[in-house]
Amino acid sequence: MSKPWYVPSWLSEAVALPSFEVVDTRSAQGRLDYRPKLVTLTDLALFHGHFCDGLVRAAYAMRALGDRAFAGAPFDRSDLLVVSKNSPCLGDVAAYLSGGRARFGTHRLDESLGVGFIIQVRSTGQTWEVREEPGFFPAIVSAWESALLDDRLIAEGLLSEEDKAEIVSVNEAVQWDWVRAALLPSRPSDHYAVRIVPDASLPKPLFDARRTDVLNRALSEPVQFISAYEPGPGTPRQIPAGDIKGSLSSLPAVWRERYLAGPPRRG
Repeated sequence: MSKPWYVPSWLSEAVALPSFEVVDTRSAQGRLDYRPKLVTLTDLALFHGHFCDGLVRAAYAMRALGDRAFAGAPFDRSDLLVVSKNSPCLGDVAAYLSGGRARFGTHRLDESLGVGFIIQVRSTGQTWEVREEPGFFPAIVSAWESALLDDRLIAEGLLSEEDKAEIVSVNEAVQWDWVRAALLPSRPSDHYAVRIVPDASLPKPLFDARRTDVLNRALSEPVQFISAYEPGPGTPRQIPAGDIKGSLSSLPAVWRERYLAGPPRRG
């Protein structure tokens, strides 16, 4: 099968193109599901909206961090807090791979990070930081990236609309040339340095709502009743008819009666 049109064919030139495994909770109030899901650069681009140099640099940085902090194990998206710069590409990669959300206080912002991230494991407090090597990305490209977002240059007559239309395409070509010439021949750890951060002082959250789908992440496995939607390592069980009676009929009587009685009432 050919690659989708939005995937650059030359990504195959990479020496170590990052991909990721992630784990999540299994339902709206469920425990942690240890079976990993694969996330590729194509998945990140679908979430973000396009491939760009920032997206690929962010993926390399996250891969370097994951290799050190988690020894290559999956990113547990139910147990991570992430800090990133307020950038579309860096912020989207941070949120997608960590599970951090601004509304839950688990995605926070720090402009000083540049192309880098801080990730904290919430259950242990262990905190890691990754940053791109200073000078690795060309300064002229960074300068144009900022300038092309500055409307004052046109308003003040310093850059014409016609020149901007051309420079946007020139800068895109230079960005991708750099990715192919400098980033793809490297490995994540070559230009993205990772360190553990003791006594980390994190920025305050933008919001701090209660995230309900991770509250039971550490709940023990059931002994008497295994949901038909919770297949084990072998053959999945037959899923019952799609009404409440299907599941209730397979319950031991004591649990069926307890469930139908409704939850306990406080006070």
